[in-house]
Amino acid sequence: MYAITDCPAGQPQADRAATHAAPGAVLVHLQEHRSHLSQDARVTFTVLIAVFMAMAILPALRGQWLVPAYAIGTMALLIGVLDWHRRKQPAAEWLAIEAGRVRWRSLKHETVEWPLIGTRLVADDSRPARLRLWLTNRERSVEIGTCLSLEERRAVAPLITRELAAARHNHPSSQETTS
Repeated sequence: MYAITDCPAGQPQADRAATHAAPGAVLVHLQEHRSHLSQDARVTFTVLIAVFMAMAILPALRGQWLVPAYAIGTMALLIGVLDWHRRKQPAAEWLAIEAGRVRWRSLKHETVEWPLIGTRLVADDSRPARLRLWLTNRERSVEIGTCLSLEERRAVAPLITRELAAARHNHPSSQETTS
């Protein structure tokens, strides 16, 4: 899932950035897609678990106690993993294109801040089933969009490239060299 927004002056960038966005900045918020189960899906899973547990009781009546123990353990593990996944924070990244600079931030990595001049998006699609997006500036590079699906990366790559080009066109005098 991704969103491209214009940041109003003085607003924090997605409630996560340490500094405020400049007027006219563009913020690209990339986040792992997590669809929640609907109430109907929860009911379906509950019914399926009950049916499997009932089927596991039949071997127990014939003295095969490992079958229900295994079924109960498997269901408990499944419920535990689903609950852990629900509570875990989804992977997210932020790319801010501001006056003369580009800032990228991830929950797992340090913030990267580069000058706009010389920064570009490189799409590595050498393998058809995998597209990797790299934000590069001179000899430095960082992979972005790792939390997105392949289709989302294919959709967001031209958008980021277009926003970088538009920012360079709107701010031709930005010759900052910050690292």
